[in-house]
Amino acid sequence: MTKSLKYLAAVGLAAGLAQSAWAQPDGQTNYQWTAAGDAHTWSQGANWTSTWADNTVSPSVSHPGIIGLVPPTDGTTYAVDTTASAGGSKGPINIAATDLMAINDSMFGPDWGQTMNVSGTVRCGWGMFIWGDDISGLTTLNVNPGGSVTVKDTIALGTAWWFSPGAKVLINVYTNAFLGVAWFQFGGKISVYNGGVVSVTNGWNTGTATGPVFTSPAGQDTDATRAINIEKGAMLVLPASYTATVTDWITRGILQTYGAPAAAADIVIDEANVDWPGRTVVTTTATTPSIMTAVYVQVPRTNLYVGGLEQAQVFADYTAATNVNVTLTATNIIYQSGNTNVATITAAGQVRATGLGTTTLKAIVGVFSNTVSVTVAAYTNTATLLHRYNFAETDGTTATDLIAGPDWNGTLVNAGATFSGTGQLVLDGLDGYVSVPSGMLLNLDAVTIETWVTFGTISNWAVLFTFGDITGTAGFDYLSCQPHTGGATAQTGIRNTSTEQNPFFTPVLDNYTNLHLVAVFHPQAGFLSIYTNGMLAAINNSITIPLSEAFASGDPYNYIGHSLWSNDPNLPVIMDEFRIYSGPLTPGQIKADAALGPNQFIGSTTNIALAAVASGGSLVIKWPTTSALVSLLSSPVLGPGAVWTQVAAVPKVVSGNYQVTIPPSGTAMFFRLQQ
Repeated sequence: MTKSLKYLAAVGLAAGLAQSAWAQPDGQTNYQWTAAGDAHTWSQGANWTSTWADNTVSPSVSHPGIIGLVPPTDGTTYAVDTTASAGGSKGPINIAATDLMAINDSMFGPDWGQTMNVSGTVRCGWGMFIWGDDISGLTTLNVNPGGSVTVKDTIALGTAWWFSPGAKVLINVYTNAFLGVAWFQFGGKISVYNGGVVSVTNGWNTGTATGPVFTSPAGQDTDATRAINIEKGAMLVLPASYTATVTDWITRGILQTYGAPAAAADIVIDEANVDWPGRTVVTTTATTPSIMTAVYVQVPRTNLYVGGLEQAQVFADYTAATNVNVTLTATNIIYQSGNTNVATITAAGQVRATGLGTTTLKAIVGVFSNTVSVTVAAYTNTATLLHRYNFAETDGTTATDLIAGPDWNGTLVNAGATFSGTGQLVLDGLDGYVSVPSGMLLNLDAVTIETWVTFGTISNWAVLFTFGDITGTAGFDYLSCQPHTGGATAQTGIRNTSTEQNPFFTPVLDNYTNLHLVAVFHPQAGFLSIYTNGMLAAINNSITIPLSEAFASGDPYNYIGHSLWSNDPNLPVIMDEFRIYSGPLTPGQIKADAALGPNQFIGSTTNIALAAVASGGSLVIKWPTTSALVSLLSSPVLGPGAVWTQVAAVPKVVSGNYQVTIPPSGTAMFFRLQQ
């Protein structure tokens, strides 16, 4: 349920960080970096455009501004957005020594792989939001010698809203440069060089060692993404009584000297500095980095299935600290696989199980190396029907589970959830939904959810089904399906505490009738997929979150037509049947179910034969619907060189037979069935 685009999320985060009230004045102008000029010079008008916000009317109206005006320096500008996706270069954006940037609210940037060089003066009346992701490269703010950045309220350095594996964000504060802020929300890295000063007056939030800084659903900042690096002559000026916090940073390895974890003996913590009364001043006596003594490579699971995906991590011991996660901080890690036919590993440490067997994965950092053994097997669990609701009830509020028994019956909630009396569940999209018992998906490693539905007009983020947990007003640790997201897509999702992964597709499913929808959650094989009317609509083959993580807190809240997120609307839907399987349905099984329709099941007979007839220049292949063999495969040759692939067509049911029409291709083709 990835519920925000990056820029909108930044705005929402700003509201959440507010420590003082700053409203947008009426008639102020927002400036947008377009890089339409030389794509580098801040003071060149051709690099800018603007919009004017009129808040004197309701709703507020945005008017086109003027192309070619540099943001003014008198504090009348509401916000500046340097988003690289606006149409220009990712940097560097250069604020010269003679430049002054003074705005009354916020700057959104640098971001998305940009570099911003500040040699002049930057003043933000409220916040500065510096973003980065793992696709666009490192986002960098350089406060060059003589440069100054002051922010009245909050700097958010890579916190809370980016994509896995985490923030790639860096601030460099060089000699005689100054960075000052009231609140520092910290998920990325900052380096302060000899003569540089960083002043944080109210609080420097480095979160916890393993969790997000905020409870925000997309927060992924951990100690693998954070570092505070200082050298001799640099100064951190922190709030009063910060000794315990600094000691915690040392213990966690995020306070560094010369790019390596700091030794406590090398850090000077002064809470009685005469030049900074009432503050905590941190410096170092170190003149060289702590020495690395060993490295270790780990993967979350060493027993994989073909297709599975894992993220390797590398830890290092230093003379000053042990077991420091250097996966994102070390720039010289080399990964190797002993047998790429069993598992491959990318330069970023992503492990893909490719074939059966055992191999070693190796990480090399300088003169140090370490290996871990992984075994890859074939996934053999077949799909078994665990729960089935056919909504045949004519009254009441109990939806009977026809497979698992009464302990797993669902409950219709509110007046907007009713039975049609003809085998359908009807949800009005206002207050009606179905609650099903907790624990339905625990202890599974793959699950398939199948249903037949007719949708009305769907509001953004209305949920078809979800299984998971809730914290406050937000959902976490879940599986879900949204037929119409805020980004105008349809999707399913798997989420652990901090990360969500999705396959998605367009168009949205508003007003689709008699739709057969199947969601396969198979992270052990590295994928989530969605099928509509028997055809693959979307697949994500880069799933790393296992079901055990998705249900780390159990699945206490399980709904049909209702969300785990309190602000999401309910879903208008007519549902014919709802099934839950342990294990993945195969593409052939999904096609057969689409052909059979609700309240019918794949047969059990394995002793059957294909029949083929020519019709209108095409080949029509038939076999009985009593068959358990429902996957129709084809190969251009027989024997050892045969390559059997799934036939794409969805069969029709005609006179008790599955029937597939094969158009002429001009080449020989052989066909067979399998389960």
